[in-house]
Amino acid sequence: MVLSLILAESAIELVPNELVHHAAVLSLAQRKRKDPHSLILDQTYHHSAILRLGPRGIGRGRPDIPHLSLLLALGSPLNLTGELRCYVHTRDNNIIKVDPKARLPRNTDRFTSLLEQLYEEKLVPPTGHPLMSIKPGSLGDLLDEISGVAIALTTNGFPKRMDEVASRLADHHTPVLLVGGFPRGHFSKVSLSRIKESYRIHDQGLDAWTVVARAIYDYERAIALRGAFPKTSLM
Repeated sequence: MVLSLILAESAIELVPNELVHHAAVLSLAQRKRKDPHSLILDQTYHHSAILRLGPRGIGRGRPDIPHLSLLLALGSPLNLTGELRCYVHTRDNNIIKVDPKARLPRNTDRFTSLLEQLYEEKLVPPTGHPLMSIKPGSLGDLLDEISGVAIALTTNGFPKRMDEVASRLADHHTPVLLVGGFPRGHFSKVSLSRIKESYRIHDQGLDAWTVVARAIYDYERAIALRGAFPKTSLM
C-alpha cells in the first residue's frame, strides 16, 4: 500500500507578467541577480505588488505552505518506510513530483530558490537522479496518472474525524489524499469534480501542514492496525 499525498492548487507560481516591473519585484530580482520573470511569487517580499492584483491576489504567493507540509511528510515514518509519495499541484497547473529521499532545505527562502531552479531546469538537480521534477499538467492529469481513489480534506466536506478518514484511505490499495496548498478558500469546482469523497475534519480551517501531519499519523495507525505497517515501526 502506498499513499499518494497531493498538495493541490498550491500557492506556487512565477511572478505574473503584470507585476514584473513592480518595485518590490525588481528589488528582489536585483538582490538575487535574477530575471524578475524567473522569480517565484512570494508574499514575504512581494506583498505590495500582490495588493495590486486586488481580489485576484488573495491566497497567492505562499510557497511556505507546501514547503512546511513537505518537510513534515518527508520526515514521517510512512515516508521513511517507502509507503508515501508526495506531489505538488500548483495554481498555474504544473505538477511537481518529489522523490521520497529528497532532503529539502529547512529554510523557506532556500526552498523558494530551489523552486526557481526547478521552473528553469525542469529537474533538480539537472543531472543525475532528480529529487524534484516539474511538468505542465492539471490536477486531473495527475489523478489519471496515479489512478487511485481520491479523498479530499476541505472545510466544505462532510464532517468526519481524521482517524475515520484514515480508515477510509486504508480501505484502498492506492489511496490518494488531497490537501489544499493554499492559505484560505476552497478547492475549485474543477478539482472537486475529480474527487470521489471530501471530508471536513475540524469546524475551523486548519493550516495545511497541520492537516498533513494529522492525516499521515492517523493513516499510519490505521494501516498498523491492519498489519500493513512494517514491523520495524514501533507504532
